[in-house]
Amino acid sequence: MGSRSSRSLPSLLWDALRIGIRTIWRSTANPARPLLQRQQALSVLGLPLNATSEQIKRRYRTLAKRHHPDRGGDPEQMRRIVAAYELLMKEPSI
Repeated sequence: MGSRSSRSLPSLLWDALRIGIRTIWRSTANPARPLLQRQQALSVLGLPLNATSEQIKRRYRTLAKRHHPDRGGDPEQMRRIVAAYELLMKEPSI
């Protein structure tokens, strides 16, 4: 006799559902992804969800002066700040 998997049908269906949801969630077509990315970027800059582009620019400059490696700041933190700023600035205007 051949070796067959002893997994139950509900277990297989759960795995298929889980993989499908994970694929959709990670997809760039996921409508929640841009909102979550914006929230994360704003939290890196320490700004509220309704921040304007002027507030974002002002906060970026302040944080860049404080965390720039040439001024003794943390390079990893500066990378996070730059990535957050670039993400927020490439968005269509709010």
